[in-house]
Amino acid sequence: MKFFLLLIFIIGIVVIGCTQQAPVPASELDDFAKCLDSSGMKMYGQYTCGVCKQQRELFGSSFQYIGEIECHPRGENPQTQLCLEKDIAKTPTWILEQDDVEVKRLVGFQTLELLAEASGCSLQ
Repeated sequence: MKFFLLLIFIIGIVVIGCTQQAPVPASELDDFAKCLDSSGMKMYGQYTCGVCKQQRELFGSSFQYIGEIECHPRGENPQTQLCLEKDIAKTPTWILEQDDVEVKRLVGFQTLELLAEASGCSLQ
């Protein structure tokens, strides 16, 4: 039994280690975050959302350049009505809009690569 638990623990550590994204230098993420914003990509989130927090942490200080819409009514600068109009059922939700028309919607945690693909922004 102890061997089985130890084996599960070791496998878990290996899986976690293999799925972590390599850190990207902050200066690269600044440009990437600015590109996301200028392309029309916005993140709809809630200050109480743990996955939203992870998404913010992925960008680090570069998240300041991301357009974030607060959907929780008690959050800072809430835009609850807009979230209802956009039919935000789960956060984070990333929406790419061009000329006020929704082009793409990504629900849940998104990797930098998926955001780059959806927006056309380069990570390099």
